[in-house]
Amino acid sequence: MHTIKQLSVFIENKTGELSDFTHVLSKNGISIKSILLADSTDFGLVRTIVDNPEKAKALLEDNGFSVRFTDVFGVKIDDVVGSFDKVVTSLSKSNINIQYTYSFYESDIGIFIFSVEKDRFKDAVKSLLDDNLEVVSASHFYK
Repeated sequence: MHTIKQLSVFIENKTGELSDFTHVLSKNGISIKSILLADSTDFGLVRTIVDNPEKAKALLEDNGFSVRFTDVFGVKIDDVVGSFDKVVTSLSKSNINIQYTYSFYESDIGIFIFSVEKDRFKDAVKSLLDDNLEVVSASHFYK
């Protein structure tokens, strides 16, 4: 299964809000595997992958956070020039729009997380697999 459940969490753009968010997760034994924080004047949007998304969502909602799931996929790449280009070229030639992407690294291997339109998700994964690119299994992140 290639579908990774990313948590998208709205937080106020004020001191301590991110700490409140991370504290809920850490005190309940949930590990953050990847995180991206985007901001605007009034609020922030945390996009994160955790090792137990269902539990994290429930806990965060119980603590007053607005949370939704977004289906994303990860592509493993080597840390060499051109690796990212291969991935985005594969999606582009299949006419798949990338809504956003972010990355994280494990040792000498990088994993890029991608969001694409829901109706093109399976097409995107197929395009990457057809081009012999390694799409990461969701179990890579989960307990």
